[in-house]
Amino acid sequence: MNPSPWPRNHRCAVSLAYDDALPVHYEQVAPLLTSKGLAGTFYLCAHARMLAATDAWRQVAAMGHELGNHSLFHACRRDPPENFGWLAPHYDLCDYTVQRWNDEIRILNCLLRQIDGRTERTFGKPCGNLTIGPKGREIRLDEHILKMFVAGRGSGAGEIVNPAAANFAALGTIGGDGKSFEQLRALVEQAEQQGGWLILTCHGVGKGTHGLFVETNQHAVLVDYLAANRERIWTAPVLEIARHFLTRRVG
Repeated sequence: MNPSPWPRNHRCAVSLAYDDALPVHYEQVAPLLTSKGLAGTFYLCAHARMLAATDAWRQVAAMGHELGNHSLFHACRRDPPENFGWLAPHYDLCDYTVQRWNDEIRILNCLLRQIDGRTERTFGKPCGNLTIGPKGREIRLDEHILKMFVAGRGSGAGEIVNPAAANFAALGTIGGDGKSFEQLRALVEQAEQQGGWLILTCHGVGKGTHGLFVETNQHAVLVDYLAANRERIWTAPVLEIARHFLTRRVG
């Protein structure tokens, strides 16, 4: 095994992940990444906007980006203190069974396969929730995720992934929404210092695209920075980087 875990003399890895299947993702973000020679992961859920734009998402996949599973209905836990007033009661993971969760995830996997033709992808947990079932009797989803996915993105606990010790069912992520380029670059530099993997998750890109968003110009500067430093920073979809490390583990 090589002393460095990274290919081609890279010092760290970055995955740019975008949640919720927003129009800005296929209208602006995917073309921008492609123009800079980068690829990202877009975590889709099957709301009306996604289903009305399957041709656009097919084009995103054809550009080399990953279409990840973000659950069929964006179900989350409605536990205190969050409570998520926007969450419909019937999509509360506190009330889910394993069978229901598995069925919904498989359905979205089938829908995504009809769009991109791919059988492998990663799962991006909505709201970072790692369990289903009522409080005090939660059921962790790790084993179920690894049966259907190469890996799963976990909670946004501000964690840079150490691939040597990672739980590939619940990879740590850090939110990019609301951050300046200087803050985003500091996270990349922290990943480089640690020799780790930064999974940076954003929702909207630009004001008005989502309640949570990164400013368009700050995002663009980050993309330029990653492209300009591609010799040291490996920027790739979550699926590609997860495959790399899982192959090394087997080997």
